[in-house]
Amino acid sequence: MARPLRIEYPGAWYHFTSRGNERNCIFKDDTDRNKFLSILKDSLERYMVRLHGYVLMENHFHLVLHTLSGNLNRFAQRFNTAYTVYYNRRHKRSGHLYQGRYKAILVEKEPYLLALSRYIHLNPVKIKEIKKLPISGQIECLRNYQWSSNLGYGFLRYRNDFMCYGDVLEYTGGDNKYGRKSYREFVEEGLLQNVGSPFEGIKGQVVLGESGFMNWLYEKILKNAKPDKTEQSKSRVLVKEILQEFIIDTVCKVFEVEKAELLKRRTVFREARMVYIDLCCKYRLLHKSLKEIGQELGGLTVGGMSQIRKRLKEKMQKDNFLRIMYNQCNKVLCNE
Repeated sequence: MARPLRIEYPGAWYHFTSRGNERNCIFKDDTDRNKFLSILKDSLERYMVRLHGYVLMENHFHLVLHTLSGNLNRFAQRFNTAYTVYYNRRHKRSGHLYQGRYKAILVEKEPYLLALSRYIHLNPVKIKEIKKLPISGQIECLRNYQWSSNLGYGFLRYRNDFMCYGDVLEYTGGDNKYGRKSYREFVEEGLLQNVGSPFEGIKGQVVLGESGFMNWLYEKILKNAKPDKTEQSKSRVLVKEILQEFIIDTVCKVFEVEKAELLKRRTVFREARMVYIDLCCKYRLLHKSLKEIGQELGGLTVGGMSQIRKRLKEKMQKDNFLRIMYNQCNKVLCNE
């Protein structure tokens, strides 16, 4: 089975997380949590990785990382393995501690770092028992939760020497009394406003960034890269963005259909439209979220597009001519 693509380069920022196998706990007590942070500190120093945020939950954790040397995988292997060995020895168990490989989302710093920081710090008040409390009770729980970097952002006395606070606080006024107070207010406003997840705009399941960042990422990092075939996204390969208009023109030419007909929700050229929808998802998913693609396609839902693509795949298994037409479109787009 193909594994999620890892994108590494010097200076990259990531949202990094691992979850307990079968959602089991990975921390039984504060001794485990302190050891986890000790191993984390050692791993950060060894691989020159900077930590800008963390939260430890019962069965998972979140980290915001900045890799100066483009070595996330080496850091992750050492860090996760070291804690697994410790945990298994202490609790007299064996086998995997985490559910599969770690998950790492590449993040564009400028528009997303502050929102990402708030997202991870709000995790302790997103569990069912706490969400049932009034807002005042949720804020109290947030202010008393010691196993995250949130308190260190707000108050100097709670700071850890392995954390970097300045980059995030730049967005709220700096690492000073005013900036720290503004950050506390920003995080707690997330409860009052019930803000959504920053990952709603994720591209290709691996990147959180705007179109300009995606184009830079392709041209500077991915264009000439040769990733391991086992490390490609399950349903797509990272490719240069192909404009929607070019996909429309290609499908219209191959299927000999007018543009107006192709864009109709209830067109008689159903197969051509199915191919059009599938190719839009395939070639634009790194640069657009599925939700955004659906809006471009006339307000289709993510679930609706998924069903269309599934039906197309089943239909092409039985219809050789349709498969030839699809491959012809694909060939034109690949050579663009």
